[in-house]
Amino acid sequence: MLDVIGAGATANSKDDWHAIWANSPENETSLNEIEQINTNGRNRPAVETALRTEYPTSWGTQLLELIKRGYADHYRNSTYLASKLVLNIFAGLFIGFSFWKREDSLQGAQNKLFVSG
Repeated sequence: MLDVIGAGATANSKDDWHAIWANSPENETSLNEIEQINTNGRNRPAVETALRTEYPTSWGTQLLELIKRGYADHYRNSTYLASKLVLNIFAGLFIGFSFWKREDSLQGAQNKLFVSG
């Protein structure tokens, strides 16, 4: 390989590999195949398509795939899940204890409603 690109210890190449390939029967065969492919493609009619919807799949399929992708992402990110769990536990305790031992009077109802006091 180094001899082909002229990068060996001597940093030169004795043969002109491009000229050897250009004059080879394999090159002629591959050029004929490429020309045949191009000719066949030009002779075919244009592909007709009908746009039925803006998206290739239904809304439900897209939603299902997004949910699966979201669950996979959360499953792989345990730090995020742990922080969300701790946040929800502390928020639930804070909100729960803000209603703890409130009196059943008009002022107590207002305190429960506005969580003050």
